[in-house]
Amino acid sequence: MARLVAAQYAKGLFELALETSRFDSISDSIMGLKEVAEDDDFRLIIGHPQISDEEKYDMLKNFTPQMASDELLGFFRLLVERDRIAILSNIIEEYTKLVDEHQNVVRARVISAEKLTEAELRRIKILLTSRFNKTIKFVEEFDASLIAGVRVYVGDELIDTSVKKDMDDIRNSLLEHAR
Repeated sequence: MARLVAAQYAKGLFELALETSRFDSISDSIMGLKEVAEDDDFRLIIGHPQISDEEKYDMLKNFTPQMASDELLGFFRLLVERDRIAILSNIIEEYTKLVDEHQNVVRARVISAEKLTEAELRRIKILLTSRFNKTIKFVEEFDASLIAGVRVYVGDELIDTSVKKDMDDIRNSLLEHAR
């Protein structure tokens, strides 16, 4: 339910940003709040019933850049008044998806056993760009259990070239033949 409500608020903000020609500034400001909105202490404070709506609004205002647009500040006031501030991190996540779609961007997680070189990362980016025909933004993670190779998540799709996967496939094949 929270995802659905967050998606509606995100869509409203996204459309407002496009209509007012403040897309870049609103997007930068809202995405800059992502880390704050996901912070457990922030969520605890912002959701506390003894903190007034005005204090919640002021807190949000203090976390936004000095040049935050009136539209964004009005959006924050709306969230506070409608008691939707608790889903701010979900709204930001949904807003990010809309921005990515608008800018023809797809996000990927690249997981490897050890840090990849710049050349390897560039090659992965080129391959993913070619495959998905979109601009690729990715985060790199490490998992020593992969042994070697990479595992790439793009949306719901998994591309697994790890040695661990190969070993699991061999093990499963041997078990299947043993039956």
